[in-house]
Amino acid sequence: MGFPSYSCAVAFWRKRHPIQVVAVTGSNGKTTTKELISSILARNYRVLKTPGNFNNLVGLPLTLLQLNQSHEVGVLEMGMNRFGEIRRLTEIARPDIGVITNIQMAHAANLGDIEGIMAAKGELFEGMDDRGIAIVNSDDQRVYNLGTMFKGKRITFGLGVPCDVWASKIENLGVGGIAFTLHIMREDIRIHLKSLGIYNLYNALAAAAVAVALNMEMETIKGGIEDFKPLSKRMEILEMPDGIKVINDSYNANPGSMVAALKTLTDLKNDGRGIVVLGDMLELGDASKSAHYHIGKSIAQSKIDHLMVIGDYAESVLKGAMDAGMSTHKLFRGRTHKDLSLKLKETMKAGDWVLVKGSRNMHMEILIDELTKNLQT
Repeated sequence: MGFPSYSCAVAFWRKRHPIQVVAVTGSNGKTTTKELISSILARNYRVLKTPGNFNNLVGLPLTLLQLNQSHEVGVLEMGMNRFGEIRRLTEIARPDIGVITNIQMAHAANLGDIEGIMAAKGELFEGMDDRGIAIVNSDDQRVYNLGTMFKGKRITFGLGVPCDVWASKIENLGVGGIAFTLHIMREDIRIHLKSLGIYNLYNALAAAAVAVALNMEMETIKGGIEDFKPLSKRMEILEMPDGIKVINDSYNANPGSMVAALKTLTDLKNDGRGIVVLGDMLELGDASKSAHYHIGKSIAQSKIDHLMVIGDYAESVLKGAMDAGMSTHKLFRGRTHKDLSLKLKETMKAGDWVLVKGSRNMHMEILIDELTKNLQT
């Protein structure tokens, strides 16, 4: 069966199962938001959700083919790296509720610039029926602008009023995550989110907004968020000997998520030492060198103690760090993951915090595996 007929068959299968479907896209946080939504909805419904990140024109149809009469709601992740993909996924899935988490520089190689990324992500709202509901991040101007063009109902979320779903009294609990007060219309409730970083708070708010669209109770939303466990390789804290903590954020990377992860590292380490180990951010097209250079500058300005890099754009990161005043003896370029792991073992001291991050195809988790082996010898 050719691909067009295959996708048409899946679209037909979806029509035969008229359940509520939630679609989630965005530059960062898609999978985490999908899992948070599923955690909440599973308290009231039998949920079909995208396994892992099966979010493309192969993975999403495969997920939909699992639909059966036992399912009451679907939560589907939608990814893309070119124009038209989200549009086609939306045609197949026919979502009732659409979420765009944020719009940042990712997959720019095929989309040109941030405006191209915005247009490609906006295909979700464009393709939804006017009877649907758009979940809109009011703190992201591009997402907000897309939301204003949607003709159906909108539910907004953010870190303040005027939003339909918002957070206040945000408390950083260190490795314990974040505590915050969730506000929905005139109700509020205190919640403990076990994930690190302010961006994960946005993911939780997006999930709460979906629950509002489905008329779920505050206590149910609280329970679903608090049941959620952080995903592997996404701001995952690994305990090493001598009180050393490694933040394994090796699943993926783009400029926005790099800056957010760096901010989380500086918050967690307090006055302690911080080490950043980075692989390339891929698929940024003509913006690649500039994006890596500016990440290097941000690292130096964050008073990080050591920077270690690998990849084709490693020199751009190092140049940015040096131009911002970081001493050369604090910089290291590795040729292999093993090089980095050995240098990291030599550099680390008791109580250090280490951030490991890079795009998926940089396979930075290999470095962590190598480091674990080195520490055992």
